[in-house]
Amino acid sequence: MLIHVVAFLDDLPLGAEFEPGEQPVHLTLVPRTSTDAELGQLEAAIESALAAFGPLEIEGGDDELFGPDHDVEVTLVEDDGTLASVHRELLRALRPLGMRVLAPPFVGAGFRPHVTVRGDERIERGERLTLDAVALLTRDDGPWRLVAQFPRL
Repeated sequence: MLIHVVAFLDDLPLGAEFEPGEQPVHLTLVPRTSTDAELGQLEAAIESALAAFGPLEIEGGDDELFGPDHDVEVTLVEDDGTLASVHRELLRALRPLGMRVLAPPFVGAGFRPHVTVRGDERIERGERLTLDAVALLTRDDGPWRLVAQFPRL
């Protein structure tokens, strides 16, 4: 199964589904990875990793092009170190569950917090937002599915 850990800019219901490449605007915390772990194990690991963190405060930065062909428009997110810490804690918690990173250059030291631009939906440079939940998405052969949310109060 593939997993993706994100914080959506808008509230979404559990069970929401998205075709690959069509996920609503979000902050990526752990890029797409694969695992054979059970959903309950993943939820417990993510909850544990996030225990020390409250809502995520983000501010839009420069625009950049990501992806292997440099054709995915993103807005980098300013980070005082908190987002990198959340990312590292999530990796630490998920690795024992057999997490296989699909794009190793973009995790750990290569992590660059960003929000992908989707048409007119984006975070603007200097725009500040508070993200009060982290979401776990899973995918087998079909669409991505929002299977768990972790409120950050």
